[in-house]
Amino acid sequence: MSRKKKSFISKIFAVAVLLVIATLAIVTIPVFLEYTRDNSSEVSVTVEIPMGASEKQIASILKEKGVINYELSFRIKMYTSPYRGKLNYGVYTLYEEMCLEDILRTLSKPATLAESIKLTIPEGWSAEKIAAECERKKLCTKEEFLKVLKEEDFNYGFISDIPEKQGVRYKLEGYLFPSTHYFDTDADAYVVIDTLLGEFEKQYDKIKSKKPADMTMNEVIIRASLIEREAKLPAERRVISGVIQNRIEEGMLLQIDASVVYAISEGMYDVDRVLYKDLEIDSPYNTYKYQGLPVGAICSPGISSIEAAMQPEKHNYLFYHTDTQKNDGSHIFSETFAQHTR
Repeated sequence: MSRKKKSFISKIFAVAVLLVIATLAIVTIPVFLEYTRDNSSEVSVTVEIPMGASEKQIASILKEKGVINYELSFRIKMYTSPYRGKLNYGVYTLYEEMCLEDILRTLSKPATLAESIKLTIPEGWSAEKIAAECERKKLCTKEEFLKVLKEEDFNYGFISDIPEKQGVRYKLEGYLFPSTHYFDTDADAYVVIDTLLGEFEKQYDKIKSKKPADMTMNEVIIRASLIEREAKLPAERRVISGVIQNRIEEGMLLQIDASVVYAISEGMYDVDRVLYKDLEIDSPYNTYKYQGLPVGAICSPGISSIEAAMQPEKHNYLFYHTDTQKNDGSHIFSETFAQHTR
């Protein structure tokens, strides 16, 4: 073998070794850093470990909740600790950036479900419906919840991007993220609202890069709230979003029934049908009377509806109505009014 060929092979080998070393460093350094946590965070996180969850599933849940950054770190620590095979199920209060040893120690102890109140907020619920559920769960009264929502200040950066508009029922409507949380029995309205707003910030931060430059965050959430109440099938979210976009571009009234129901039911959505007289209600939420988006969101949308609002499907539809023959929540979409009425 020639000297030149040997030199070339040596260089290739050296590059390969460096790549292996770099790869190992990328993987192992973050894992090592996770071992050096000092429990300095005071941000509590409520974590529910389901009965029968595997150690791999527990690691995934902890990462999703922000308690750990790397599942591998947790699993390595668990395999070498006396707590392996001894982790329990239930609801636990942990902390962001918590020491791995303390996490394992806490999860090895029995959980106290009786001391927590489970609050589930479905997608599409308004502030009033959330307030009523809090009262039912004995966290606070409905009046207390709505008073705090309207009058108290919350420390989240995104709130400064929500404009002050005349006629809006609740500035933070739409930002009470639909999710499940566990609260201490002594939690109050402020704690509940703060938790839901915090969850919104965390979830929205994951997808905000998808937002079109010509659309504000508040416009996204208002559109998403309309989509959430109108779309019964997930596959139709982006289609309905496209109809909203097309009608706005054409300067047409949106004429969305859900916005009228929000207005006439004061957010409770306990109205079975919309009458012609309801379409004349003088409300800034009435999209049959006032052009453009309503003054504010009409419910708390989920991630899928928020993404649909950011990425409307491109088509020529301007109308849709419920498919009464299928009766499965689907809609028939039309490009012209003649097609729509026919």
